[in-house]
Amino acid sequence: MDMETPRETPKPNIRGRIKQQKTELIQEEILDAASRLIAARGFRAVTVDDISAEMGFTKSIVYYYMKNKNEILWRIFEKIDETYASGLEAALKAGGSPTEALARVVKMHAHNVMTHQEWSMIYNRDENELTEEQRATVTANRRKYNKQIQDLYATGIKAGEFRDGDPFLAVSCLIGACNWPYTWFRRTSSKYSAEDVASAFADQLIQGVAKVRES
Repeated sequence: MDMETPRETPKPNIRGRIKQQKTELIQEEILDAASRLIAARGFRAVTVDDISAEMGFTKSIVYYYMKNKNEILWRIFEKIDETYASGLEAALKAGGSPTEALARVVKMHAHNVMTHQEWSMIYNRDENELTEEQRATVTANRRKYNKQIQDLYATGIKAGEFRDGDPFLAVSCLIGACNWPYTWFRRTSSKYSAEDVASAFADQLIQGVAKVRES
């Protein structure tokens, strides 16, 4: 019987991987520079020239990796949504009681707000600069995120751990409180770290929704 000639194992496309890594790195730099400028000045006041100057690049390089200024803003929103969604997933998968899970969620959310203040400013102020389709996607992502936390809260009510109230209103209160530090927290001058503030928020806010035990 004839023996088949062994086929050569395809070699990894090293050049392709290097090119992809380079693209991702430069795109990340563009988004970081754009986030700083847009948060400080507002979307309409920032030009692609400003972004390229902030990076020390030419404008043509920015346009090579991003179609236009709208794509840059949209990619920032995508990055924000992905970061919060993955943080929520990790907090929910960690297990424990509803109280423990909700405390992790609150701490995660507040910590992200303070460590990514530029994102928080942009997310709360510049959504109207997106296209109608993009805004619809942002709204859907936000509703999904909040609904997961509302479901957790409802589970806590059934377990007798949280006050019997409307999960929508309770979670709106919690997330609203967590969003607020971006207006006053300053990483370089605050005597508290983001970790300190996030932990305090988790402790105080969870106490606020905890069901009072009858003695």
